Amino acid sequence: MKKNISFSIIFLLTSTLLLTISCTNKNKSEPLNVDELLTNASSLVGETVVVEGLCIHVCSKSGMKLFLQDSDETKSIRTESNSTLGKFDPESVDKKVRIRGILMEEEIEAETHDHLDHIHGEEGEACETEKNAVMSYYIAAETYQIIE
Repeated sequence: MKKNISFSIIFLLTSTLLLTISCTNKNKSEPLNVDELLTNASSLVGETVVVEGLCIHVCSKSGMKLFLQDSDETKSIRTESNSTLGKFDPESVDKKVRIRGILMEEEIEAETHDHLDHIHGEEGEACETEKNAVMSYYIAAETYQIIE
């Protein structure tokens, strides 16, 4: 009798644990939109995220930066490629893109922010898209896909 009760308890605990793990992993694999990512960014730093959004710009100089826009078109988030992933496809612009990567947080000092205009571009200015991006976070892209 005790063996049946013990077995039932162990089975119930194991089932509960497996169900919890399954639900947790499922939530992490569902894509976030840019609004959700920016709202929850502080708790997602260092985590692998999947984000879908409208690509509004691919850096024409290096091709290694892609910007996704939020729903009210006031903010965007920068994604950065690396030598393994390579350049983003310029055809991504004005299409829905899915990015998988690690959310990173930038430490920007006041002096750096004041002089942001002097770090990019041919005439020493950042492009307008980069100026409008939420500068404290970016995504270190691992994969990307044009989905629309």
